[in-house]
Amino acid sequence: MIPIGTGGSGAPARTVFLVDDLPENLARFELALVREGYRLRKFADGADAVAAIDDGELPDLIVMDVMMPRMDGLTVCRRLKSGSATAPIPIVLVTGLDQLEDKIRGLEAGADDFLTKPFHPLELRARVRSLMRIKILHDELDQKRRILQDEKLLLETLVHERTEELESITLGLVASLEKAHQLRDKETGLHIRRVCLYSEILGTTLGLDPLYVTRIRRYATLHDVGKVGIPDAILKKEGRLTPTEYEEMKKHSQYGYDLLALAQADETARQIALHHHERFDGTGYPYGLKGAAIPLEARVVALADVYDALTTRRCYKDAFSPAEAEGEIRRSRGSHFDPDVVDAMFKSLGSFNAVREQYGDEPVPVVFPTTEGYLPAPVATLVK
Repeated sequence: MIPIGTGGSGAPARTVFLVDDLPENLARFELALVREGYRLRKFADGADAVAAIDDGELPDLIVMDVMMPRMDGLTVCRRLKSGSATAPIPIVLVTGLDQLEDKIRGLEAGADDFLTKPFHPLELRARVRSLMRIKILHDELDQKRRILQDEKLLLETLVHERTEELESITLGLVASLEKAHQLRDKETGLHIRRVCLYSEILGTTLGLDPLYVTRIRRYATLHDVGKVGIPDAILKKEGRLTPTEYEEMKKHSQYGYDLLALAQADETARQIALHHHERFDGTGYPYGLKGAAIPLEARVVALADVYDALTTRRCYKDAFSPAEAEGEIRRSRGSHFDPDVVDAMFKSLGSFNAVREQYGDEPVPVVFPTTEGYLPAPVATLVK
């Protein structure tokens, strides 16, 4: 059996402070404990023991007299038990007083055990051994807790690094897909930038989490990436689409989702691509989702996309004035658009106007078809 004082497995001996102003009492403490294998440190006053602790020497246990001239045992006990680093140290108070109220005072001061003079060495040894076992268990539990905290920190670090790696990969894919989309679609990169900025303004005004807003802004750039799968004859047609062509164009939302899923892009990007043509009243596509069933990020980008389509020239339409565009958005509140998102837009019109003015497109000719074409509902016609 390994003695408690050695700490076991070759660990350093456990330290016990012996504190008493009388040399003969210190000698009795030492005699009772010397064979236990502890490292014994003797102090003639409580103030000296506290000074050693303040200097960084933490004992595993203290045996201390109550009555001392400069700093008595109760004062030392209260001070040590009030500190987080020293509170776990077991303290055995030794006194010549045998009144119940004296013991209560000692226990209220934080003492872990109480020994009355005269005491038998075996009694002191047994009390110290019992408290030392508790201290050893406490230290082992504390060490395991620290190890678990370190492992948790390491795991969090690894997760963070992996997340950053995936984020970097995703951004690379986003850039590649965005470039492919721009090469196919005649709309300018400024359209994409404006939609991203409008989406950011809306998300911020709605009070969404900043990280969520960042994802919406970042992935709004891919809302129409599925158009890479639409034939040029439809995508670049100068004029309104026929019913058949319109049905083909509508497939771009599913194409975009499939493309982003294949690239393992962020789920926010996928939902924006798939659902930015859903309508709040359930009459949109591809699934006819209604109200809150439409992902919030798609509801935000839907308004940003339509507002930009309204206020800029396209080959098949002239630009609406800001007042006309605002009126169309207001009329579509609750039908095409989420009312909360519409309200957020009107709260931030100044920011919308600043984006539109700073990132406006160069004028492009408007070419209307000479033959009768398919004309959907007013707002829907403006965003292919």
